[in-house]
Amino acid sequence: MQYSLSNMLPIVLVSFFSLTQALPSGLSPRATASNEQLADAQNQWRADTGKVSQFLSAVPTLKGSQIEAAAKVALDAENDELLHKQVLDQAFSSDADIVAANDVLVNQGTFQSVVDALKTFTQSGASMSPSQISTLLQKTNNVRCSQVLPAIDTYFRVTGKKLNNGLSLLATRPTNC
Repeated sequence: MQYSLSNMLPIVLVSFFSLTQALPSGLSPRATASNEQLADAQNQWRADTGKVSQFLSAVPTLKGSQIEAAAKVALDAENDELLHKQVLDQAFSSDADIVAANDVLVNQGTFQSVVDALKTFTQSGASMSPSQISTLLQKTNNVRCSQVLPAIDTYFRVTGKKLNNGLSLLATRPTNC
């Protein structure tokens, strides 16, 4: 069975807003995540931000169908971030910093704007002019670098405090941030 992005995106978004779906095994809606699950969510989220940042760094050097293929990898990673965010949202739902970071990502639509841009690159990247590519890249990085990634850093900081492991992770930035 094949799944298209347009069929899967609503499923991912529904699971993002419902803590009863798409939780890692062993984590029920009422269960508290273990430190291992929190660390795993944090590390996987960081890996996903790295994939998106790698794409955004490479966009100026990509041509034609390369853009669309690389954008698909980035879009899949961006959507996967929602699953990891969900674990941390559940664990830290009452933390004021997480509430504020979630507001930036979800309520202000910054995360969705990155998804939309990646979707455009995936669907139209091969036919876009260099000027259109540059404009979309700049617009995406403006939002992602100034709002999305700092909000993700907040999630990582709060998680790091809980884990008390001495690590201070930051979301990976593209080179053209």
